[in-house]
Amino acid sequence: MREALPSPVSEAARTLRGILRRAAAGLLLALLAGAVQAGTVETLRLPAQDYPGGREREYKVYRPDGLSGPAPLVMALHGCRQTHDDVLADWGLRAAADRHRFILVAPFITSYDGWRNPNCWGFWMEDHRHQGRGEPEDLYRIAREVESRHAIDPARRYIVGLSSGGAMSVVAAVTHNEYWAAAASVAGLGYGEDAAAVSLSGNCPGSARLHPVERVVADMRAELNDGYPIPLLVIQNERDCTVVQPAGRILRDAHLAAHGADPLAGPVSLAPCTPVFGGDDYRCRHARHAAEAAAGGRSLVEAVFYDGPLATPSARDEDHGHYWIGGEHGADGAYALREGPVHPEIVWDFFVRHPRTDAEAAGRPRLAIAGDNPLRLPQGTTFADPGARAWDAAGEPVAVSADCGALDTARAGSHVCDYRAVDAGGREVRAQRLVEVVDPAAPALRCVSVRASPLAHLGAGRARAGGWFFSRALAGADRQDIGYAWDWWSVVALHEGEAGRWHAHRPPVCER
Repeated sequence: MREALPSPVSEAARTLRGILRRAAAGLLLALLAGAVQAGTVETLRLPAQDYPGGREREYKVYRPDGLSGPAPLVMALHGCRQTHDDVLADWGLRAAADRHRFILVAPFITSYDGWRNPNCWGFWMEDHRHQGRGEPEDLYRIAREVESRHAIDPARRYIVGLSSGGAMSVVAAVTHNEYWAAAASVAGLGYGEDAAAVSLSGNCPGSARLHPVERVVADMRAELNDGYPIPLLVIQNERDCTVVQPAGRILRDAHLAAHGADPLAGPVSLAPCTPVFGGDDYRCRHARHAAEAAAGGRSLVEAVFYDGPLATPSARDEDHGHYWIGGEHGADGAYALREGPVHPEIVWDFFVRHPRTDAEAAGRPRLAIAGDNPLRLPQGTTFADPGARAWDAAGEPVAVSADCGALDTARAGSHVCDYRAVDAGGREVRAQRLVEVVDPAAPALRCVSVRASPLAHLGAGRARAGGWFFSRALAGADRQDIGYAWDWWSVVALHEGEAGRWHAHRPPVCER
C-alpha cells in the first residue's frame, strides 16, 4: 500500500523552495554540528575464522575523543563498488559519532567468493546468510572484537548499511537477533532475496524479480532463534533504478509480519523527514509502524521513502538514484550525496529511540583496554602495560587481571596480553591486547598512495591481471579486486607500504 504523498511540484517551484529553505536547514545543522570534536581512527583486522565462509576482514574503528564509560556501537556497511574508506569520508557518520558520542565501526569485505560486482556483500548466497557462517558471522565477530577493546553499552549495538550493505544489515539482524539492538537498511533488500532482486540492466526505471512478502517472512522465521523483535528502519528512494521499489515496501511488510504485526494496518504516524540539508526534502515522508505507546515511542518498523534525483556529481556513480545522503558533513562521493534528508541524523534518531530492552543486554560486564591496541614497540624496549578497566551492568568498577607473561620484547613479532574481569554475580568478560614488536632493521615503509585507473595501475606494475580470463585488475600485494582490467575511466587508489608492495587499502602499519 502506497502512503499518500503531496502532489508533485514543478522543477522551478522546487528550486525556489530549496533556496528559501536552505538557510534554515543550514542553521539547524550548524547548531547540531556545534558539539563536533576530534577523534581517532584505528585500522584493524579480524583473522580468518574456522567456520564455513569465514575470511580475514579489515575494519576501521572511529572513536570520538573524550568518551567515558560504555558507549553505543554503530556498525556501517559499505555498498558494492565502495569501501570502508568511502563510509568514513562521505557518509557524515564521523561527525555524527562526535555529536552523539558513539563508536563507529566500518568493516570492509576485503575479499570474497563467487561471481559478484566489486566489493558486494553476499546477502543472496547460502554461505553468507546464516548464523555461524560467512559474512554475517564475521561481522558479529568484528563487533565482539571491538567490545574487547572499547567499553560498549550492550543495550545499544546498532547496524546500518547501503545497498548490498543494507541487505547484509538485514541478514545480520536476522542471523544474530540475540545481539543487535536495532538495524537500518538504506536501499537494501529483504532477508533471503536472490541476486535477481537487484536491477543490473543499466536502464531507468530498473526492473527486478523480488520475493513475495510471504516467502521473505517464511525465510526469516526459519532463521530467527531469539524472540526479541529487533526494530528496523527502512530508507528507500522511490526512484532508485538499482534497488527498485517495491523492495522497500516488501522489506517493511515482511519485518512487520515476521514479528506478529499486521502490514495492512498502515502507519501509526506519518510526518515530513527531518533534518534536511540543501533545501529540498524530495517529498520525503517518515512513517512509523506498530508503535509501542508504553515503550517511549518505540516502533517495530519505521520507513523513510522519498523521490530523490537520479543524477549525482560523482563520476564513480551510475546516476541511478542509488546512494546515501550524508548532509552537511557528508560528501558528493561514490554513491553518496550531501543534499537531501540527512541519513546520519535520521538513522541515529531511530537508533537512540530503540535501545535493546531484554535481560541479555543488561547483565554482562564490560571491559575496555587502555592505550593503543595493537601496541607497537621497537625490539628490545621495555614493555609497560597501559592496563584495562571494567564495569558491571550497574556501571560500578570491576577488578581486572592481566596476563602478559609470555610477552618477550627481544623477539620481533606479534604478542598477546590477556585481560579478565568477573563481576559479583560471576559473569565473566575477557579481552586481548595485541603487542607488535618491530625490528628496527626491517625494510623502511614508503606509505604513499597513487590514484589511477585499473588499466593504468596494471601498466605501472602496481596491479596484476587475474580473475576469470584475467578480466580483473588485482592489487599487486594483497590481490584485492580493483575493477575490470580494461577500465581506463575509473579512478582507484592503491597504497604502497614496503617499497614495491601495493595494496588496495592503506596498510595498517602506515596509520600508526
